[in-house]
Amino acid sequence: MGKNILAALIVLSGLFLSAEASVLKGKAVDEISTTAPKDIISVYVSKKVSLSDGTVLEKGYILTGKMQDVTPPKEWHHNASFTFIPTSYTDSDGIKHSINKEIRGTYRQKMQPDYKHSEITVGNMLFSPSYIDDTKKIINGESKEVWDDYANRSTPWGKGVQIDIKPNETIYFNFPD
Repeated sequence: MGKNILAALIVLSGLFLSAEASVLKGKAVDEISTTAPKDIISVYVSKKVSLSDGTVLEKGYILTGKMQDVTPPKEWHHNASFTFIPTSYTDSDGIKHSINKEIRGTYRQKMQPDYKHSEITVGNMLFSPSYIDDTKKIINGESKEVWDDYANRSTPWGKGVQIDIKPNETIYFNFPD
């Protein structure tokens, strides 16, 4: 029985390893936003990456493509998302090359700690930077806004966030291998 479980684990780990994706790290050429999505976006390639069609993108290349499948943020903290379909790239000599095969890259969120809305409990005492902000709002008679803001960021049913990448800000995409 133990050998069967071990064999199953080895097979499953092989399946997960083969499902890896290439990660494209880049910097936005222009603003990329799900609030006001553009048809075409461009990204400076920050690290060498190979796409599934054999295209090798070197650091410094500019990758251009379509922004599609834009989904707005939803309840349960589902953030906005979109798909990036490269159509061409410009190499370091300024020569533009077409990408004929449709390769779909998905926006990869950068996880960041949220120190402003975090809290520490020691015994019966609660320390939270947001507690002070919320208390000030309650004193000013804005208790409904306090609840909406709190519910949006702190409860399981809160709404996700839009994607707003400024020019030269780092962005990541997962491309299939």
